[in-house]
Amino acid sequence: MPQTVINNENEYRFTRSSKIVPQDETTVSTGPAATVSTSTTTTTTTQSTQNSHKPSTKNADDSSIQVNTREYLGDLSNQDTGHPGQLKRRPLGGDVQPLRQSAIVSHNNSNTGGTNAKDKELIPPRLPQKRQATESSTNLVEKLHISRHPHPHTSIQVNAVGPAGIQDIAAGSSSSVNVPYKKSKLTPVDYEWEDLDEEDMDDPLMASEYVNDIFPYLRELEIKSLPDSQYLFKQRHLKPKMRSILVDWLVEMHLRFRLLPETLFLAINIMDRFMSLEVVQIDKLQLLATGSLFIAAKYEEVFSPSVKNYAYFTDGSYTEEEILQAEKYILTVLNFDLSYPNPMNFLRRISKADDYDVQSRTLGKYLLEISIIDYKFIGVLPSLCSASAMYIARSILSKDPVWNGNLIHYSGGYRVSDMKDCIEKIIAFLVAPVEHDEFFKKYASRKFMKASILCRNWAKKVVQENRDIFV
Repeated sequence: MPQTVINNENEYRFTRSSKIVPQDETTVSTGPAATVSTSTTTTTTTQSTQNSHKPSTKNADDSSIQVNTREYLGDLSNQDTGHPGQLKRRPLGGDVQPLRQSAIVSHNNSNTGGTNAKDKELIPPRLPQKRQATESSTNLVEKLHISRHPHPHTSIQVNAVGPAGIQDIAAGSSSSVNVPYKKSKLTPVDYEWEDLDEEDMDDPLMASEYVNDIFPYLRELEIKSLPDSQYLFKQRHLKPKMRSILVDWLVEMHLRFRLLPETLFLAINIMDRFMSLEVVQIDKLQLLATGSLFIAAKYEEVFSPSVKNYAYFTDGSYTEEEILQAEKYILTVLNFDLSYPNPMNFLRRISKADDYDVQSRTLGKYLLEISIIDYKFIGVLPSLCSASAMYIARSILSKDPVWNGNLIHYSGGYRVSDMKDCIEKIIAFLVAPVEHDEFFKKYASRKFMKASILCRNWAKKVVQENRDIFV
């Protein structure tokens, strides 16, 4: 490369690429006071071309060229280092295709009547495309928004509830005009309910503006995050009794660490989903439960217990390194998917229609936790278990009516007929002898209003009297 000696204070050497300046331009300016004449630039370029294969020397001719340092820096920064049609490499890989000139030229011709060569060079590069995750989530939100809030002028048929009807709504077709679309659901609603979210519009923590979009999305996630209901019978070395003992030990560790209720629900869901995919040996069950609670605590808790505490609680059965390796393997099998809609969120949503009654909510927590303790509830939707727990809690407290329009709406549309099987399973668990001692002792304390004792006494009385609680 030709080099030019610059007479500045420290005599730094700057390398300048040879660039022929068009003869039409008289001066080239990079600052308000720095200009270079055409003759001087042409002379410098000619000398650089002739001496391209010779070492650069400092002579009288080179010293006669006086150029400011700011001018060189500005000139180098403004140079075009590549061909206008050449692809530019992105920092993280991939090529950015150049913007098509035809569309822009036609657009400019329509507006200004024509373009020149300089305007084409000043065309900005195309903006980078969206990431795949952002694009997929955006499309999902748009589909949900279109399916729930179509255009106000769009009208649909009553029987067009299938995918074809929804596609017509999204496309904005108005060929069939039978019933005008309203803000209510497609299916007729035969119950009355109040808009309780309107009272919380001033409270940003309640997120009342987005709650009608959040919970339908959670009901979609709960279907994807369900474990296999028959995995206990597919495992060769595993039996339901072993899971009961393991879950009871997990409840004891959860209570000892004073973790949140959401952490226990997520830990058992992780454990069930893992055993639905992988065959686990009997001597590794305790390690699986420890790793599941360790992952769930990291996900839900503000201050998660250290891995040393988990290793100490196992009485030295597993080291810290083994717990960390189990954590990596569990997350790899689950594909790092921890998007589990916690049943406590559904229970809190239903409590809104129950005026946030403390007694019914405490009883509901105990009844809801039965759904993760007993293996018979594997594969049952968390929202259904939450609604069934609230129904039994209100029945125990003799509230009238037990189930009304507000409770149907804020539970996700569950009616008494939908919850009948789940309620019968819960009552059967309450009537049966106590198998999970730690779980029973946990809710037999004053902190939880002795919920386990109260619910079991009520269930035995209902069965003895042969009372119908579905009236």
